[in-house]
Amino acid sequence: MNFFQDNLKQSQAPSLQEKEETHRLWVHSVSPETVEATPNAEIKRQECIYELIYTEEDFVKDLQYVHNFWVKPLVTSDVIPSERREYFVQEVFWNMADIEKVNAGLSKALIERQKENELVHSIGDVILKYVCQFDPFVVYGAHQVIGKFNFELEKKRNPKFSQFVEETERKPESRRLELNGYLTKPTTRLGRYNLLLREILKRTPEGNPDRETLPQVMELITRFLVQVNTETGKCENLFSLQQIHERLYFKPPIDHVDLSLLDPQRQLLLKGRMKRKGNSSSDASDLQAFLFDHYLVFAKIKYDNHLEYYRVYRKPIPIELLSISVSGNNRAKRASAILQYSRSATLTSPTPTSVRPSVSDTHQSKPGNLGITFYHHGRRGSPPITLYPSNASSRKLWIEKIAEQQQLFAQKKSVFTVVPMVQAHFMIANRVHNTVTLDDEQNGKRLLVGTDQGVYICKGPNYETVSRFLPLEKVSQIEVVNQAQLLVLADKTLLTFPLDMLTSEAYSPVKRGRAVSQNTAFFHVGECMGRTLVCVVKNNTLSQTTIRVLEPEMTEEGKKSKSMFNLKRLVKSGSVALKPYKDLYLPSEASGIQLLKTKICISSPREIGVIDMKHFGVQALLDPADEELSFVFSRTDVRPITIYRVRFAEYFVCYNEFAFFVDQRGRLIRSSVRIDWEGAPDAFAFSYPYIVAFEPDFIEVRNITNGSLEQLIRGSNIRCTNSSPGTIQGTMNDPENEGFQLLFQLDLHT
Repeated sequence: MNFFQDNLKQSQAPSLQEKEETHRLWVHSVSPETVEATPNAEIKRQECIYELIYTEEDFVKDLQYVHNFWVKPLVTSDVIPSERREYFVQEVFWNMADIEKVNAGLSKALIERQKENELVHSIGDVILKYVCQFDPFVVYGAHQVIGKFNFELEKKRNPKFSQFVEETERKPESRRLELNGYLTKPTTRLGRYNLLLREILKRTPEGNPDRETLPQVMELITRFLVQVNTETGKCENLFSLQQIHERLYFKPPIDHVDLSLLDPQRQLLLKGRMKRKGNSSSDASDLQAFLFDHYLVFAKIKYDNHLEYYRVYRKPIPIELLSISVSGNNRAKRASAILQYSRSATLTSPTPTSVRPSVSDTHQSKPGNLGITFYHHGRRGSPPITLYPSNASSRKLWIEKIAEQQQLFAQKKSVFTVVPMVQAHFMIANRVHNTVTLDDEQNGKRLLVGTDQGVYICKGPNYETVSRFLPLEKVSQIEVVNQAQLLVLADKTLLTFPLDMLTSEAYSPVKRGRAVSQNTAFFHVGECMGRTLVCVVKNNTLSQTTIRVLEPEMTEEGKKSKSMFNLKRLVKSGSVALKPYKDLYLPSEASGIQLLKTKICISSPREIGVIDMKHFGVQALLDPADEELSFVFSRTDVRPITIYRVRFAEYFVCYNEFAFFVDQRGRLIRSSVRIDWEGAPDAFAFSYPYIVAFEPDFIEVRNITNGSLEQLIRGSNIRCTNSSPGTIQGTMNDPENEGFQLLFQLDLHT
């Protein structure tokens, strides 16, 4: 229902004036001879014209009544204190005088036309002349919500004004109509014009000039109606946001969130009260809920001088981090955030939360027991809270509005597209750990998948053909080296296989595998010092780490093409085509490795160590003397995960709670941003200028140049399976196939 329908509905109760209007007929205003000589069809047309003319005259009189009995007394008396008198009259009655000026001219012109002849031939030209001046209706309609607010507030606060209102509304001139009824008349009048004109047009014969002019008039009025609706929505939204901004506060201040309610783009989508107890009738348990375009906020209601104030209750929930479930009879079933996708189309995320009712919702529940449970995901989220709207329709509205906004948010903030690769094949029990994409002209695109039950190969345009070619247990990591060799870490044993086994059926792949290292925690393959290096990490019981750095050994021809290994030369460890390059030792347990141009960065529980591969010197990445890094050094509960070389002399350091820039000396770059993660990521991928942070409930995409949250992709049991340059792949519980994992790739929008 739009603005005018609301106002028309409010005015449906017949007033004394409307009862009188039923007796005002054209046939009573002209001579009996004229009536007798006029055909019935024309009588009906004249009645419609007559109704338009006398209702316009009444409308002008109503505006004059407001001026004479309300505006004048309030301006010239002390009913309103002098310091706010002018402001109050201006805000409540706004530009009614401008409307009265235009419509008085229209009414006079219509009456003059009526006097010309008892049978009015046409009126379209008269109305067309004045309807072009109807802009004051737009200005007034947009401001009406503010006028009503000031009027009601003054009545509550000012007993003298309240008495004045009561006395004035009892006067005969008011016709028993409250001031609010008169304040809505401009908007209801504008909405009524086309109803009256449509009836006249239906009865106007062909050849009459009104057949052309009345449609033009109605089109202009329709435009004004659209304008009023648009401007009213904008003004009401802005006014509501200003009021909330002035009366919303955080206690304690440490929980403060900058909601930017005065941002020109901000929107208040829905507001209303909910109870914390489903069977409570006390207002003390009420919470005021505000759904903005970017946050959901709950607040306790306080009153001061007849105004509501709102103390924020719980942390505001960002739309991206919100999910809900519905409940009946106090039992709730958790809703899952789902990714909608198909083989024929890619998808963008996040998608709105899917809301599934609990079993009890299929039966009739008492209104007081209809609840919504709100979940605030992320590291800084609050525990779930269940609140109870006043009725089922209110609950439905909240659910729909949240879903609509999340869908809109997802479409607006989408940096990556989530492209499904393999679905309905890998059961959750067979956990996927790693994926590697192979692409060559001879064999096409293939996907290697490392799982708890072995290594699989997926072929076909959509990877629909899946087969296991290495039946190994507990495969935690796989990697392809130089497109010639497959490294597999299975049950802490690092194995190497020639990659050409994927296209050969003449031998058993398991027999061709060779062990490289036992008791291996993890390995990393990358480029450093112009070489391809394989770093094999072994942690011992004393929390120390040995890193054996291996280099693929090639023939002279292979060194040029970097495509073939010399399979004849073996090292004592039994590895195939890998030779020792350097053994490194660390006094702490390593959790991650990143290879840079001339350095190896090693993440440990407390810090990132940097090894210069030219001189093999070891030092901490961060400068302990830099006081600007105290937010890192003062914390014993944060751990570094990885590092990226961003520019010539800058490093982007990612911890599980935050990320920041340091220079080559390990000192914080003050001019750069610091990112505080919404979640607790355990893996990262980098595609400049975006850092992609993986945590079990969502993927967080940030712009490292300004720290802004660009996208948030929701899911369940999310893990990163491939973060190599140019490729970001992962897995999550498949929302469309229960019990299975969905393998997906993130493709950057171009």
